[in-house]
Amino acid sequence: MPFLHSNVVYGLPANDPAQVGKTNNDSDSIIEQAIGIPWSSNREASWVYFDCAVGVMLDSGIVVHNRLPQYKSSAFDTLASVALDDPKFDALAGPGVNVACRDQYTDIIQRMGHARYWFRLWGQALRVGYKIPIPGIKTIGGVPAIPYDKNPQWAYCGIAPGGNYSGVILWRAQWSLWYTTAVPPKNQTIPEADPSAHITGTSELPKEMQAPYSRADDNAKRTPTFDVPGIVVPK
Repeated sequence: MPFLHSNVVYGLPANDPAQVGKTNNDSDSIIEQAIGIPWSSNREASWVYFDCAVGVMLDSGIVVHNRLPQYKSSAFDTLASVALDDPKFDALAGPGVNVACRDQYTDIIQRMGHARYWFRLWGQALRVGYKIPIPGIKTIGGVPAIPYDKNPQWAYCGIAPGGNYSGVILWRAQWSLWYTTAVPPKNQTIPEADPSAHITGTSELPKEMQAPYSRADDNAKRTPTFDVPGIVVPK
């Protein structure tokens, strides 16, 4: 079967000025084609989301040595506080995790080494148009931070799923970097910052905050002016 012209299919002349499937505006030019919209004012305003934190782990260097059993008992310790098939299970209200120990013992405490700190810097971010630089730590606790490679560092920066609007890319990044120190930390200084919002943990708190306010009422009417002794009321 031969292919027919679309106009002929709809019962119109093939050479009719109005062609089926084409716009019926006055010209083929579209006025919006010459108009662009801004996608970001500058790089500082391109951040959609930024979350970064520093976690701390500590090995105190203390070792607790277990002795041979010191108390004869047939009972065993468990974190359970009730039997799963207890008919009154639904009416119980605790105690949650059971930490009451039935055993009796006194173990040996020995210092086997000095304290060791580990710090993990991890986070994630979203940014429009520009790649996300992976942050790192130079100092922590007032001393140099050293990469702790027993826990390998990892990070990525890629295009978020569906993150492309007219060529503007939505970048997504995640990172996890471990550090330690060769000398004991000297102070409590741990990096706490949101560089995307120019905020650090040492920022001075404001004296007050702006209270929320609503838009002006379009139906509001000007209050008649009047004079009050001692008060100047603008006319």
